[in-house]
Amino acid sequence: MNKFEISTGVHTYSVGMPLTAKQYYQIQKSLSDHLRLTNSNFWAKKEQYTVDFLKESGIVLYLSKIKRIYRIKVRLEPCRVLGNSDPAALYQPSKKSYREMIQQVDKLLQPYHIPCSIDEMKISRIDLTCNLLFSQSDPVQIYIRSLQKAFVLPHYKRDYFRPDDGKAKNPQEANRHSCKQKCRSASFFSYDKTAQLQMIGRLTNELIGKRVLRLEAELKREAMKKHLGKQPDNYHYLKAGAAQAQKVIKWYLKRLFKHADGTHMCYCEAVELVQQQTWKPKTRERALYLLRKVSDSQSLDAALQKTMAHFGIKRDAADRLLCKLRKAGINPIALPNSSHAQPIESMLKYFK
Repeated sequence: MNKFEISTGVHTYSVGMPLTAKQYYQIQKSLSDHLRLTNSNFWAKKEQYTVDFLKESGIVLYLSKIKRIYRIKVRLEPCRVLGNSDPAALYQPSKKSYREMIQQVDKLLQPYHIPCSIDEMKISRIDLTCNLLFSQSDPVQIYIRSLQKAFVLPHYKRDYFRPDDGKAKNPQEANRHSCKQKCRSASFFSYDKTAQLQMIGRLTNELIGKRVLRLEAELKREAMKKHLGKQPDNYHYLKAGAAQAQKVIKWYLKRLFKHADGTHMCYCEAVELVQQQTWKPKTRERALYLLRKVSDSQSLDAALQKTMAHFGIKRDAADRLLCKLRKAGINPIALPNSSHAQPIESMLKYFK
C-alpha cells in the first residue's frame, strides 16, 4: 500500500439566527461597502448577500431576506480564525481553543452590529473531514475517479461546479479533480486538495511533492443529529463531530462502494483474473460484461442497470456478481489500460 497519513477533524461550520427588520437593515448599512448580492428575485421579495472581506480571517457572512423573514449566517473556518497558516489543517476542538475562536470572531464582528455572540447562534452545518496524505499523486487520481464512478446514494444526486456559481476559478478543472453527491440534509464531497490549493495559489512548501485527498461529510442540522446525536451546545457538536469524523466518512464510503471494495487493477488484468475463476460459464460471462460496462458507463448504477437489462436478471443477481468479484479481490472500477499505476487497494482499506 502506498505510504500515507490520515488526519481528521472539522473543516468549517456555520451558525445562524433570525433577525428583526431593524437588525437586518442596521447590519446591512454597517456592511454596505462589503455586500455582494448573490441572489435576488423582485417578485419573490428575496435578496441574499455574501460578505467575504474577512475570509482570510476564516469568516464569511450571509445576509438574507425572503419576504419578511430576515436571517444572518456566519460560516467559520476554525483553524484560520485561530491563525493556523496550514491550508490543509483540520480543527480538533478543546474548550480553550473554542473560547479563543469565539472571542476572536466576536471581536472582528463587533463593529457591524451583530446582535449576539456567535456562540449564542444555532449551529446549522458542520463539515466533518478526513485528509489522506500520500507520497505520490497516483492514488489520489485513482480514488477520485473511483468516487466519480461509485454508486449514487438513495435520495442523493450528483452535483458539479458551474461557471456561474463563483465557487471555482476553473469549474471544468475543479470537476475533474472532485466528486460530490448531495441531498436536502447532507453532501459528500471528495476532492484533490493539493490541486485545489495550486489553483488558488495557497500550496505550501510542506505539501510540495505530496498529494492530499480530502473527504468531507457536509451535514446540515437534521443529518448532524442523525450522525452525532443531539448535543447541548455548539461546542459539543464540534467536539462530537471531530471525534466521529472518520466513522461518518466510513459510513458514506461503505454505501458508495457497496459490494465493490476489491483491488483496483487495470481492466485487462481484471478480465484475466475473472477468466481464471472456477465459476459457472454464465457467471463468468456476466462478470466480464459488468466489468466492461463499468468502464464504459458513468457510474456503477448505470453499469448494473445495463447488465440487468442485457441478461434479464434482477438486482439481487447483479449484487451477487459484485460479491463474486469482491471475493476474487477484483474491484469492478478498473484502471484504464493506458494507466501505468500499480494495482491499489480500495479506499475503504484505510478506514479499517
